[in-house]
Amino acid sequence: MNTNNYKKIVFILFIILYFISPVFSQDNDFRAWSEIEYNLDIDERISVAFSQHFRLKEDLNIVDSYITESEITYSPLKKIKLSGQLRYHYKNENSGGVEGFENLYRYRLGIEKKFNTNYSDLDLRIAFQNRVSFDRKGTSKKILRIRPSVEIKIKDWNNKPKLFYEYFDEINGKDQKAHRYGITFKKNLTKNQSFTFRYFFQKYNEVSSLNYNNNVISLKYSFN
Repeated sequence: MNTNNYKKIVFILFIILYFISPVFSQDNDFRAWSEIEYNLDIDERISVAFSQHFRLKEDLNIVDSYITESEITYSPLKKIKLSGQLRYHYKNENSGGVEGFENLYRYRLGIEKKFNTNYSDLDLRIAFQNRVSFDRKGTSKKILRIRPSVEIKIKDWNNKPKLFYEYFDEINGKDQKAHRYGITFKKNLTKNQSFTFRYFFQKYNEVSSLNYNNNVISLKYSFN
């Protein structure tokens, strides 16, 4: 094994151990997300994506949700991207006053700005989303999301890790706030196919209920 490969392995292990340390704390729910995504470039500025998601919760013992999603992105300038997303959410509500699968839809509007340096690529995304229930009239959940992320530049390494933090702030309702800390690795399989692994730890804070945490492993397959 050459020196560069050794450094890469040590770096990956260090980052993974740093991020998965919250897994071993108490009162955490371990979850798994999977996604298949199809991307279509309309032109150099506009692209659309369609995806199907399947999620498990409560230490992978219970189905959490089935999600069908579409998204359109537009780049008016070289390093600025606008996005609009629409999602149908068939979610398993097995706690609280309402139990059983619930039908919801969610839309999200966002803007993203990229910054480039000699050592890393940075981007900042700010988004507003609103999730509405088909089954419970007058029920919605409006959230402001702020996500800075950094992709570390490592010489002779095509599949660079990306570190990210995301802040969620509910505008009304339970006044829920959440913090997400994660890492992403993307592997290009061919020119038009990729595989993405992501882990994140999410900590919730609510005024009206007990705080809780999630550990999520996410796998995504994308093709053009």
